[in-house]
Amino acid sequence: MLVKYCNQMVRALPLLQKTAGKFEKRVIPIDNQKYRYLRFRAIGNLEVSGFNGNFDGFPYEDFENDTPGFGYKSFIGKRAHLEHNSSLGKYGSIGDLPDAYLNKFIYPEEMLDKQWKNLLGVSNFEKRSKILSLPNQRDGAVEVLMRIDSSLINNSNIDSKVRSSLKDIISAIDRGLILTCSMGTNCATSICSVCGNEAAFASDYCSHLKFRKGSLQIVNANDLRDLLNKDILRPEWLPHIVASSFDNSEILKGISNKGVAVKVGEINKGLSFFELSIVKTPAYTDALALEKVAKQTTGNREEYLREIRKQFGDDVLLDIYSLMQKDGKISNLCEIR
Repeated sequence: MLVKYCNQMVRALPLLQKTAGKFEKRVIPIDNQKYRYLRFRAIGNLEVSGFNGNFDGFPYEDFENDTPGFGYKSFIGKRAHLEHNSSLGKYGSIGDLPDAYLNKFIYPEEMLDKQWKNLLGVSNFEKRSKILSLPNQRDGAVEVLMRIDSSLINNSNIDSKVRSSLKDIISAIDRGLILTCSMGTNCATSICSVCGNEAAFASDYCSHLKFRKGSLQIVNANDLRDLLNKDILRPEWLPHIVASSFDNSEILKGISNKGVAVKVGEINKGLSFFELSIVKTPAYTDALALEKVAKQTTGNREEYLREIRKQFGDDVLLDIYSLMQKDGKISNLCEIR
């Protein structure tokens, strides 16, 4: 079994409010006194998003997989952690993952059994291509709700470093700062994008993945065509695997022996997600807009402003004051003593 981590930068934004005639997107009842919530795009698929920053790709059918313990639903009920410290178990947890959502592809009405796994194979490429090109097609990404438990700060059973970091995380959420997250998944097998070698363990890797993952490899176009004919690679993946769109066309024509530049990456299958961590350093910086719920202040406006002052500090507030003067929002004749 292989283990993959996918790091990602996320930005917390204020929760969208309910408006007349519209439904607010909620997954579970919210307790914003005890918890902080982050909804984020955890992972994209190879068909739409291509490889992630670690040069790992994830076929869409593995998200739809409804086998217990696999697919996007395997996120549900798992723990939230820091820096992938899941080896600490509940003592390293900062909360949990109460729900997950798949932004499912839109399928044509004539399809009775609307699942991607029923459209695999060389003969169904045109059907898949038609679906991916439908107007307003969804991105097929997995969204996960993280529920951070603020009460763990005072729980002596939790690792002391985790409790200390948890205070900073909650402050960052309340202030709308950028957070970076990383999901963890077990993979049954992975396939090399260059040669098609399938590995169940790291010891099974080909030389491309052992030594050149993330680089470009020159490959004979007809060799890639052979992988397409064997259904090891798929035509809809090529725009994300082959560096040149012109070379992509040459491969599909199947008449060229020219060398083409291919990204060396892994196509991971049999996904079983086991955690989501907040981490310091992301693998790539694809900032995404998310909803967040911070603690609501129950006191009056003056108490609320005092709380803001406590969180930001006087130096930051003075800097904001100076910027407002530069922008003409406050007269330059006004001074702070």
